[in-house]
Amino acid sequence: MKELKILYLEDSASDAEFAGRVLKNAGIEYAFNLVDTKEEYENALMTDQPDVVLADHSLFQFNSSEALKIFKNTGMKIPFILVTGTVSEEFAVKILKEGADDYLLKSNLVRLPNAIMSSLEKYRLERERQEYLNSIITNE
Repeated sequence: MKELKILYLEDSASDAEFAGRVLKNAGIEYAFNLVDTKEEYENALMTDQPDVVLADHSLFQFNSSEALKIFKNTGMKIPFILVTGTVSEEFAVKILKEGADDYLLKSNLVRLPNAIMSSLEKYRLERERQEYLNSIITNE
């Protein structure tokens, strides 16, 4: 598997480092682009072509709900996963309904590799399904 380009919206270098260790222990090769401001995030979405977006909920300038809206406006078809310290069950349901692919608590990062791989597989299957439907339409 190729190295995953992960855009990580996180204001704690130690939290990002821990997430990186979890991914490395799972055998996932990755490169983080760690950003913590709205401007850096918007710029990275446009220029980096990430494979996955990980987002903390509470940041100094904005939060994961705003980050998800910005992400959705790009039209990118990649996973957006909320990785946060604590959120209420209601908020978790809300952000999933708004379009996040998954959420996990920083206290349970052991799920991170599976969350990323499952979300990537979901998008791969959706792309293949869309290509298949397009080929049927083209052939008819």
